[in-house]
Amino acid sequence: MRALMSALLLTTALPAFADTFELDTDVTAALITGNGGVVTYSADVALPAGRHTLIAFVPSLGYQETVLATRIGDPATVRVISQSSTTEFARPIVREPSNAQTAAQGALDAAVSAQRAFEQTYEAKQAERIAAQTQLKLMQVTAETGFGTPDNGLNAEQLIAVATALGETTKQASLAVASVKTELLAMAPKRKDLQKDVEHAQSTLNALTPTQHGELVQVTTQIEVSTAQNAKVEIDNLEDARWSPTYTAELAQDGANGTLLLHREARVSVGRAGSKPLDVWGAVDITLSTANLSERTDTYIPYPNIQTLIDANRLRKTKSVSGSYSTLDLSQDEARSPEPVAVRAEMTSNGTSFAGQTLLFTLGGKSSIDWATDSSSFNIDTLTFELDLYAMANAANDQTAFLYTDLKNETGGVLLAGPVELHRDGTLIGRTNLPQLVPNQDEPIGLGPLYGIQIKRDTLSVEEGDSGFITSKSEVNRSYRTSLTSSLGYDMPVKLLDVIPTSENEDLVIRMDASPRPTEENRDGKRGVLVWGFDLASGETEVINFGYEMKWPSGQTPIQK
Repeated sequence: MRALMSALLLTTALPAFADTFELDTDVTAALITGNGGVVTYSADVALPAGRHTLIAFVPSLGYQETVLATRIGDPATVRVISQSSTTEFARPIVREPSNAQTAAQGALDAAVSAQRAFEQTYEAKQAERIAAQTQLKLMQVTAETGFGTPDNGLNAEQLIAVATALGETTKQASLAVASVKTELLAMAPKRKDLQKDVEHAQSTLNALTPTQHGELVQVTTQIEVSTAQNAKVEIDNLEDARWSPTYTAELAQDGANGTLLLHREARVSVGRAGSKPLDVWGAVDITLSTANLSERTDTYIPYPNIQTLIDANRLRKTKSVSGSYSTLDLSQDEARSPEPVAVRAEMTSNGTSFAGQTLLFTLGGKSSIDWATDSSSFNIDTLTFELDLYAMANAANDQTAFLYTDLKNETGGVLLAGPVELHRDGTLIGRTNLPQLVPNQDEPIGLGPLYGIQIKRDTLSVEEGDSGFITSKSEVNRSYRTSLTSSLGYDMPVKLLDVIPTSENEDLVIRMDASPRPTEENRDGKRGVLVWGFDLASGETEVINFGYEMKWPSGQTPIQK
């Protein structure tokens, strides 16, 4: 019987005991959009065969209704039975302090120690002052109350000696009080500096110390493992992450031509400013997406707009019917018109790809995030543009021209809108903004002042009054002369802008007088905006004479719309 039981034990496969594993996770990847991101938490775990429970904790940041995606080892040997999540108050998270935290704690301890040593010296001086003041007060009381009656046995010489000693002691006590007060006043600035050192060291340590999360989501996953293995568990969590594009532009100018290096960068923020993550972001694969998790994904479906005929008298009596018709007309056609969607073309530049018409930027290598700052900046790539340059100026407002180019997007993908820090020939010029450019779109981009072209505008005449005796029409005549002088060492194409009033009434007549005539009127569809285009030679001056006559019937007044 005993032999039979032994044989059964050897030949019968016993189920492995169920284990519970609490995972020690690290952030290993993040897909960050313009608003919201998917953060991947990973942990390595040795899984024996059998059924087990995996417990992980991820931040609770308002996306609890989302089912968390979990990947565990080899899908052929690990089967997920069930998964659930619950929000609980965070437990203390014990971590070894980083080198920066250790250094900051040491700096704080040193600052506190220096402050304590100083305070001991300061209190000792305070004690000296109190002792000297007490001695001085005793001497003053003794001098005021006298030395007793003649029966005390003091003769005249002894009395003089005591008085002399009393006076000298009082003098020394007064000098001691004054000296200690002076020392205390001299120590006051040092005392304030030491307090500032302690406060600064404390704030530095606070910035480096992970904050306690108010809530965590506990993710519990039941699994069945057919083959023992060392598996990687990955959990994707939706979190408060975002990024925005920024640029640094470097222009190398060669006369009317130039080369522009446009460095694309990304400003990335995760969580609240200055807050620390649940897990360390030390070596993370970061991908930036032009998607936005708060964007609409569908259009508005209009309600039916059914028209019918009704008797006019009945319509006047039924106010509710007429009211419902007016509301329907306003709410559907005007308030719910869908917004246009720009379709992005495919792009093949380094570190850039497309997924479902969404532009993706993969940051090279493993990236970390400095949680002591509001955001972190990452380089994406550098685009090179060969430019044709020109000068542009507003005749009425500018005293110098500005350098411009028509930047054409030939990258094959979308250039996102963002702030640009502009450098020209190695010098910081200022900041501007790049508009969003779809493929093959070009846009005038200002590249800073061009001081070599000066603008001077003279008002030749401003006349207002009535013309005629019978018709009595009012009129205005204005004329200007604009001079552009080049001190550049090269020729430069120039575009000079000006504006003439336009009329929306046939009784308001406006006539232009210009020499030379503008090369373009109603620039970019803007009525009355004029452009003179010409080549301004080095050392030369170009003169534009421009004016207009405006007439209207007497008794009326033109106003700007």
